[in-house]
Amino acid sequence: MLRAAASLIAAGALALTACAGDSATPGSGGDAEAGGEKLQKMVVVTFLPLESFTFTPEMYAYAGGYFEKHGLDVQLQPVQGTAAAIQTLLGGATPITRASTVDVFPGMEQGQPIVSIGTMAHKSNLRVVSTEDKPVENVDDMVGETIGMGSIGGTSEKMLNLALDAGDVARDDVTRQAVPVTGATYELVKQGQLAGYIVSLDTSIALGAQNDDAVITDAGLADAPDIQTWITTQSNLEDPEKLDQIERFLAAIKEATQAVIDDSENDFANVLQTLRDSGDFEFPALEDDSIATQALEVYTTQTWVDPDGELALLENDLDGWVEAYEIYEKSGLVEGGKDPLEWITNDYLP
Repeated sequence: MLRAAASLIAAGALALTACAGDSATPGSGGDAEAGGEKLQKMVVVTFLPLESFTFTPEMYAYAGGYFEKHGLDVQLQPVQGTAAAIQTLLGGATPITRASTVDVFPGMEQGQPIVSIGTMAHKSNLRVVSTEDKPVENVDDMVGETIGMGSIGGTSEKMLNLALDAGDVARDDVTRQAVPVTGATYELVKQGQLAGYIVSLDTSIALGAQNDDAVITDAGLADAPDIQTWITTQSNLEDPEKLDQIERFLAAIKEATQAVIDDSENDFANVLQTLRDSGDFEFPALEDDSIATQALEVYTTQTWVDPDGELALLENDLDGWVEAYEIYEKSGLVEGGKDPLEWITNDYLP
């Protein structure tokens, strides 16, 4: 009953947000056509605002016309966090979203009808910011210290716990503090109130450029498995109309992602110009050529692509999926004893 109520609340909140924020939401206009053919309307939620290169595939598919090319009029609607995105999916307000395995595995294990149908990111891009006077380069450097993060109990803390477990460091040896994950928090690090804090890739690059004494490392967070997966529900896969939209959406995302990768030889100038000219996306990293280029270089070479070069874009790594589940079981993130391959498929990829 609680899960059902949460789904209704999330769906209702999404509807209210969409109505209140149409002017600022990409794809929220009226009926659209492409080549004389009416486009299919589709709402897709993102677990954070579209203010990070994390969402380049969605943003470029929108601004570059890839959604229209595949017959879709997509409205990209941010919600507050992965939990809200998953509840919005379960409530039926969106047919597809993406989330980290650290957030979806517990629900899958408990019987939520969530299915992974594609991989967007093969690893975490979280970074730890510290100072050269007292650098945090691995989990051993965190013992007895306070580490800042955007929220307690969220993805950052879960990844920290996994890294501590992998490094044989007791979780209780590291104090956690919720802080704004902005440049202003770096002052707390310089003052010694924090040993460091966990930020996104975009923010870490900006902080490194602004502070000569900043030390940016993954501090072991990238070693813990964190697969960002496209998810839908089993009922959506059994609905011909929604399945058609999902397959069109994934085809557009794959094509847009490949276009970003191909633009690396041009220092991503075409991609950045398209995003800027669209007028739909505004965030500091987008306006800074150096930060944008560095971020996209990481995403296109280390994040969206299989590190071993054996998988196609969006293709699920089934062995990696099983390995992640087993590691989460050892860390107590999931109970274990289930077959994770029942929650994943490559059958709907372009």
